[in-house]
Amino acid sequence: MSVQESLEQHFPTPFLIRQHNGIEALNDALIALIEQVSATEPNAASSSSNTTQGGFQSAAGEEFLDRDDDALRSLKGQIIWPAIESYLSQVLDCDPFITPVSISSWAVSLGAGDWQAPHFHPKEYTLISGVYYVSVPDSSEPEGCLEFVNPNLNAVSIGNQPSGRLHRPRTGQIILFPPYYMHFVHPLKSEVPRHVIAFDVRLNQP
Repeated sequence: MSVQESLEQHFPTPFLIRQHNGIEALNDALIALIEQVSATEPNAASSSSNTTQGGFQSAAGEEFLDRDDDALRSLKGQIIWPAIESYLSQVLDCDPFITPVSISSWAVSLGAGDWQAPHFHPKEYTLISGVYYVSVPDSSEPEGCLEFVNPNLNAVSIGNQPSGRLHRPRTGQIILFPPYYMHFVHPLKSEVPRHVIAFDVRLNQP
């Protein structure tokens, strides 16, 4: 008797993490910018339809990364674009140098009692969603952690699959994931704010 066995993973959810160290000066400049913006500009988080509950979110439709700011230019060119190119190549099997994409971006600042409700990024032609963590206060799980909901709910209903996956972010970390991957942020307790710059990568249409 001959037996052949293979264990395959169908429809996995790719999740890219890149940790950057030794960039304290860049993060300090980004913190100062986000705090200035949150103190002087309209807060999109105040809308009842926004997933950011409390805290601050920069204006909808405004491309935060395209502001005229040296720190943002460094972040975009040295950290965000290289991560996007890696994801396009490794996950989507696309040549990043000939794939026409653009970035939509916004800043979010959360403090004590703030959180983000479950959501995903379903806009048409969105290929990738991502977050860069400018500053993350020290805390115990799950405070301030990002939790992802298993997209295969049928597997959850019959057992053997977890319903979610907790991700504990770190300062200087960038994560990229599919836009359909539902996620939320657990409430913070720390008085030290948590600053991030979130973004979507969309395929340009002719």
